[in-house]
Amino acid sequence: MLPEPTSFDFGRVLRGWAWLLDRDGVRIAGFASVWALVKFGLFTLDHMIGLNQGMGLFSTTYLADPFFIGVIYLVALRDDGSAPGDVLQEAGQRYPALLMLTLLSGIGIGLGTLMLILPGIALAILWSIAMPVMLAEQKGPIEALSASFDYVRNHFWPVFGVYFLYVAGVILFSLIFIFSGLSSETGAPGLGLVLDSVIDTAMTVLGIFLGAAIFRELAFTGRHDVNVFD
Repeated sequence: MLPEPTSFDFGRVLRGWAWLLDRDGVRIAGFASVWALVKFGLFTLDHMIGLNQGMGLFSTTYLADPFFIGVIYLVALRDDGSAPGDVLQEAGQRYPALLMLTLLSGIGIGLGTLMLILPGIALAILWSIAMPVMLAEQKGPIEALSASFDYVRNHFWPVFGVYFLYVAGVILFSLIFIFSGLSSETGAPGLGLVLDSVIDTAMTVLGIFLGAAIFRELAFTGRHDVNVFD
């Protein structure tokens, strides 16, 4: 068993993020492409039935995203090069738990946001690795939220800093994309919606791999040797 780190290494997490993306980039390309295609179809369905494109519970993507997020996390968390079919099968088997975790965390963060915003941000950080915890440690949704809270609470500000850089980059890119006129303003099917789907998927995949790197740093065990990040 490897020793547990006593501190959160900000730089190692960022290096680990890049290391995981380099290792798994080709493997996830197919999954991400299918996800973007499904997302485009569901965004189109949202437009047809009058829902808000991609807005959490008010979008049909809420039902599909947990499955694909689970798939990408499984790829990022495994070091054995599991076959695509195995990854899809496990994500399918764990879909109810993935959906439940997404629902519970979404409700909790939403309620926290209504309470002067800051509690919602705090919960988003504290629960940010609940998904990889649930998948890697075979926990239930509530156990995963609790374990994520325990892992992150003593390293809250460094974890916050890592996610702040990521979110700031996403916001900056999104603003550039929107003001370029390429984004779909109405959610109607077309090139803009295709680009929205692709970019939304890409940004989410980057966030998933960042979450995997943070989890590996905090849940330092023989199964998750972060020395490879160095």
